Amino acid sequence: MAGSILDPGLDTAHGIVIVEGLPGSGKSTNAADLAAWLAAAGAKVEHWPEGRADHPVDFEHVSLLTDETFRRIAEEEPDSWRTLRAHAEPTIDGWLVRHTDQLELPTELAAQIRSADVYDGDIALEHHARALSESWRDYGAQASGAGVQVWECVLIQNPVCAFVARFDRRPEELAAHVEGLVAAVRDRNPMLVYLDPGDPEPALRRAAAERPEWWSELVIGYHTGQGYGLRSGLEGFDGYIEFMRMRRALELDLLPRLDLPTLVIRTDEEPEQTTRARIRSFAAEHLAR
Repeated sequence: MAGSILDPGLDTAHGIVIVEGLPGSGKSTNAADLAAWLAAAGAKVEHWPEGRADHPVDFEHVSLLTDETFRRIAEEEPDSWRTLRAHAEPTIDGWLVRHTDQLELPTELAAQIRSADVYDGDIALEHHARALSESWRDYGAQASGAGVQVWECVLIQNPVCAFVARFDRRPEELAAHVEGLVAAVRDRNPMLVYLDPGDPEPALRRAAAERPEWWSELVIGYHTGQGYGLRSGLEGFDGYIEFMRMRRALELDLLPRLDLPTLVIRTDEEPEQTTRARIRSFAAEHLAR
């Protein structure tokens, strides 16, 4: 961590560094490296890997219940409703219930709550998009103090999964949603690092070899058994690769539309050490003092 290029006074730096890219592109490794490097250089840093249930803007183990469902539970199961209410907050389309994996509820009711998961549950895309947009707007409206946020996957990957993989919506709808997320946190000094592995097949096959078998089964089913994959007749791991080729092209087309500082790195064309150095330099350049 020696040899920081950052100016003195980094303790007052603020901004959001969003790291995106296809699976196997190095998002987690490089986001963790950046966060550690900034912290060692004196910045106040919070790193949010993919899948954190307490993420500032994203949802993990969060369900969206309609007002009707929430009222019905209150009437029919008041004790369970009190448990839900302690983890719920009102939103545009009903009630967000957080930490659904930790709620002590009757088995049938717990399953019903999980079936309304914001990302994977039986809810309309429009409700999903409004809930996420509201979360980003709430965060953007908070007072901005010193500190650097390092986020993974929440700006592009997760919306692509929802809009395209699940619901097979047009690229224009996806772009409008993502542009709205950027606008919501404009005052928080956001910037984007996009890691492009080139043709995704080598990285995906490496990832499959390194990860447990259930991972391959999960991603194949998700990307071929619904939405775009189902309509396009994608099958098996080869179908998953074809989806990711489409996704790469879609995301590279989207990047110029986003009005924020962006660094795109072809990770298959340079050593890992060079990638790390370029990300550090980019973040240092754009972080506000």
